[in-house]
Amino acid sequence: MERIGPGYAGNNLVNLVAELERRLTGHSPTRELRSDLSALIPAARNYLLVVFDGLGAGQLAHPEASALAGCRRAILEAPFPTTTTVGLSSICTGLTPLRHGVIGYRQWMPDLQKVVSLLRWTDLSGRHVRYDTASFLPAPNLWERLSGRQVRGMAVQPAAFFDTPLTRMLYRGAEMRGYASPSEVDPAYLFTRSKRTLAMVYHHALDVAAHEAGQLSDSYRLAMAGADRLWGRLAGRLPSDTVMVGTSEHGHCDIPQEGKFILKKTDTEGLRWWGDSRALMLSGPSHRIEALAEKTGSRMIAPEALRTLLGRGRPHPDLEARMPDALLLARDGTGIFPRGMDAKKTGHHGGLTPVEAQIPLLVHE
Repeated sequence: MERIGPGYAGNNLVNLVAELERRLTGHSPTRELRSDLSALIPAARNYLLVVFDGLGAGQLAHPEASALAGCRRAILEAPFPTTTTVGLSSICTGLTPLRHGVIGYRQWMPDLQKVVSLLRWTDLSGRHVRYDTASFLPAPNLWERLSGRQVRGMAVQPAAFFDTPLTRMLYRGAEMRGYASPSEVDPAYLFTRSKRTLAMVYHHALDVAAHEAGQLSDSYRLAMAGADRLWGRLAGRLPSDTVMVGTSEHGHCDIPQEGKFILKKTDTEGLRWWGDSRALMLSGPSHRIEALAEKTGSRMIAPEALRTLLGRGRPHPDLEARMPDALLLARDGTGIFPRGMDAKKTGHHGGLTPVEAQIPLLVHE
């Protein structure tokens, strides 16, 4: 079968996380980076991992990304589907989607018998879902494994995201710090002499601007300038025993209005849908799904092929029950929007095009 997605064979985001974990603890549940990529990251006592949500490798050509582009060392692959919940779950577990069980921005939850948006833990009507999200991802996660080997694991994110279901889901066992402005993030409080440390800084402004206005907008230009400024500022304050590594969990593509297939209620009647506009998951009669694939010009991916896109290793125990009957992979420049999915935004991701799936490896010594 032709490989159309990530291989998780040493050049994926999850391999980067495994590389850092193995350097700090000597162990990792996932294969580390290929030797040629590993050699690009100097050995250090501590590592600072900066995750720029929505920063694809190709987006470093933006004129406001000079500091970021100057530290690009290679291109990695994002886990599939190329969306925030999948990517952050891969980082915070050090596992492929096949193993951690998060396979979409929206996901069918068989134990709840409903589709849930894992970003906010709401159902398709917008109602909050009651769930013990802290126990949702497999144990031990990355933070728990670090702590178990006497390595400090710290997560730094906007303070507004504290006490949310997603934060409880991702950062179980991590030491947490919040910021109101990225200018408050200072490596001086992230690292101590007492323990080796992996600190992760999460920055989301680029993703928000790309979604809302697209990559040609002034708001995106300002967001890229802010991300570039954050990288440069952290680099200037980095302790001598620490190496800073930057990356993302996905890139972005702008979809013009004429590329949006806005479905009618009758198009999905009798079908269950979840995922996102670039990788739409469906369960129901096969002839109905095939008709949607033909109508939208999308590629229909069967479950066995989808599993290969999700990674290697022993599958999550609930993976089979969470899988769709088929996935529709939208063609370039298009998106599929069932009734109830927001079609107003400009920027989208989730698919396998280079702009969505190629992410940068940034290194500052």
